[in-house]
Amino acid sequence: MRVALVCVLVGCGYQPGSFAHASHDFVGQRVTVGCLDIAVERRADHAIGPVLGYQFANRCDRAAPVDLAAVAVIGRDAQGADVALRPYDPRGEIHPAALDGRSAGAEAVVYGVPGRIPGHATRAAPIREVCADAAALGDAAPPHWLCFGAPRATGGAR
Repeated sequence: MRVALVCVLVGCGYQPGSFAHASHDFVGQRVTVGCLDIAVERRADHAIGPVLGYQFANRCDRAAPVDLAAVAVIGRDAQGADVALRPYDPRGEIHPAALDGRSAGAEAVVYGVPGRIPGHATRAAPIREVCADAAALGDAAPPHWLCFGAPRATGGAR
């Protein structure tokens, strides 16, 4: 009874536009697309390619689609050449899902760079900038591109 009363008074579900859930702020660039509040950040690169972290929450009372595989991601190397990046999903785990109303979720996705994935042509230049169409994560909307420079170095002295 006490838990139900607390939820009624302060709300246990996601609060639209807060970009925070369960006392954790969403990290990265933020955008609202339809029912979804989305934050995207570039994390430290994996040997296969860049890593983007996604945090998302449904600001609506009804379920909303979330499709990480639909997000178009482009990498740009030091010479300014663009390359389409694909989610690295060797087990086929990335698929569309419905996010319940007022719920939140998070995922990190490694994007494969040709030449770093077995069976692809060699590509020597590192990816300096990554751009992702965050609007494609939710239902149909005009594109909303977010771009990220090289990831910050981790570890070492602070």
